Formats: sequence, structure tokens, C-alpha cells
Amino acid sequence: MAEEDASHKAREGLRKSVVGKFKEVAGALTRNDSLTAEGRLEQEEARKRKEADTSAQLADAEAKQATDHLEAVHEAGRQERAAAERRADATETRAHQEAEMRKHEAEREQQEQVAREKAQATRDAALAEQRARAGENAEAADVAADVGDAHAEHGEAVTDAERARLEAEQERRRAEALGQALDEHDR
Repeated sequence: MAEEDASHKAREGLRKSVVGKFKEVAGALTRNDSLTAEGRLEQEEARKRKEADTSAQLADAEAKQATDHLEAVHEAGRQERAAAERRADATETRAHQEAEMRKHEAEREQQEQVAREKAQATRDAALAEQRARAGENAEAADVAADVGDAHAEHGEAVTDAERARLEAEQERRRAEALGQALDEHDR
């Protein structure tokens, strides 16, 4: 749908530019300054609209890229947490296996060792998860800032496009008024 809209805008801009050039040439040939000015104005309006549309498309692309990056950061965080849990599980499993092998030698010593290894595995897993979350949060904040910047740029591009359209409209009205004044003067 956006491609169709962009294609429509491109065709409309080309049409306005061609019509403006035609009016400019026709005005020059017929020595009609108001028609020449109107043609130039329409060409300028088409050029400014094209620039504004291009800026808006770039801002949209940057916003999508930032959103895609944010999703990738979230996925990387989920994977890191899963890996930390697997490592914690593997560490805990190894601790249990070692405890079983030592069980026959000294039951009490084995129980203390298991408790120490479990506590360490839990601390390591908690620390790894905390680091993964901190990294994810930092990247998410950066991406959110990028998305905010892209949205701000998009807003500025839209504002600039509207301002250009209004300026072109004012210039067109001035050209029309000038044309009417010249027509009345020539009568």
C-alpha cells in the first residue's frame, strides 16, 4: 500500500513538473509572464514536494530499521538469558554428579561441597542474568532513543513538507493575483 502511495506521489509530482514546464514554455512563447511564473511555481512546488516525500520515506525507513534493531536486541537478550539458565543447569548437574561420586567417602563433606557449588551456581546464574538484562536494557534504551530520533526527524520532514506546500501555495496565489492584475491592466 505504501509503495502504491509512493508511486502515485511520484507520478503526480512528475505530472505537476511537466505541466509547470509546459506552462513556463507556453508563457515564454506567448510573452505571458504570469503563465511563465505559474509554470515555474508549479515546477518548484513539484520539486519541494518530491524532496519532502523523500525525507519522509527516509525517516520511515530509519524508524523501521530502529524497530527491527530493537526486536533483535530483545531476542538476543532472551537467548542470553536462556544460555545463562542452561549454564546454571549444567553447573548444577555437574555439582550433583560430583556429590554422588564423593558420597561414599564422606557424606557430610559431600553435602557441604554440594551446598557451596549450588550457591555459587545460583550466584553466577543471577549475575549472568543481571548482566544480560543490563546489556539488553542499555541496548533497548539506545534503540528507543534512535526510534525517538527517527520519529522526530519524520515529524520535522512532515512539517517541512507542509511548510513547502504552503509556501508553494502562497507563491501560486501571488502568481495568479499578478496574472489577474496584468490581465486587468492589459484590458
